[in-house]
Amino acid sequence: MSTLTVTSGAVLLGIGAIQPSDTFQNGVLTSATGGLNRAVPAGGDEYSNGLLRTDAGQIRYFDATAGLPAGTQWANGLPFSTAGALCISTNAASTYSNGIPFAANGAVAAGII
Repeated sequence: MSTLTVTSGAVLLGIGAIQPSDTFQNGVLTSATGGLNRAVPAGGDEYSNGLLRTDAGQIRYFDATAGLPAGTQWANGLPFSTAGALCISTNAASTYSNGIPFAANGAVAAGII
């Protein structure tokens, strides 16, 4: 399973352009400073370490702030939409599991930058 970078109680998802200084850390494309996990709200061509990613390595996510979508599936303790995207919520973390913060609705607590 991939390890997502957690900062201040949230998995920070960087949706900006990939930078030449970005590197893969624990199987996740991460900014050079180590604070942003590179992500996109659409796309995804392959699975790696249980996460749907683009060919460039960005994690695909689904904004489940309003609630988990119907048919949510769980793998390695993480919630995924039926399309395979990681379900995230921009609400504050209410609990942690294996070092990953989760919002009250069961989605991964994340910040989108």
